[in-house]
Amino acid sequence: MADNMLNPIIYPLIKPREALISPTVLVFLAHGSEEIQAVTVIDLLTRTEIPVTTASTTDNGELVLTCSRGVKIVADTQLVNIIEQDFAAIVLPGGLKGAEAFRDNPLIIEKIRQSHHQGKIIAALCAVPAIVLEHHSLFPMGNMTGYPALQSKIASHKRVDCRVYYDERVKLLNSQGPCHSY
Repeated sequence: MADNMLNPIIYPLIKPREALISPTVLVFLAHGSEEIQAVTVIDLLTRTEIPVTTASTTDNGELVLTCSRGVKIVADTQLVNIIEQDFAAIVLPGGLKGAEAFRDNPLIIEKIRQSHHQGKIIAALCAVPAIVLEHHSLFPMGNMTGYPALQSKIASHKRVDCRVYYDERVKLLNSQGPCHSY
């Protein structure tokens, strides 16, 4: 299989693997996150032997999170415990309520900002590009896609009509929905 045919979510992490000393990925989790997007990404990265840390983004420190369809996921740690750690990539699974929780959490916004400025990969899936990235103008130069019903919230000059899109200029990866998270 040609390199460019690999899964676009994991390809940016696998291809430059030699250049990274220890690639690790942080996956944010919130009540209302889309479970397929979270679990699929975590599973695929784990199978490719890329270490994954899941972080609960709740204010009260809960580690057991109820996802958008009622599935419960247990996070590895609380966000505050790993906020200063360095990760090769950050993944924000979709789900409207999860995306809203990410949007309203200043620690997450600052972590995305810092990671972006350090040249790290940010994977914002489904509702996250419109609800989080655009709301906070985190990628003013980044092209993106997102959940079709929320595309109008993405500035027209940045909106890309693709199921999955990776903007190499800003290391921003996104997908339109759960079917595209793997």
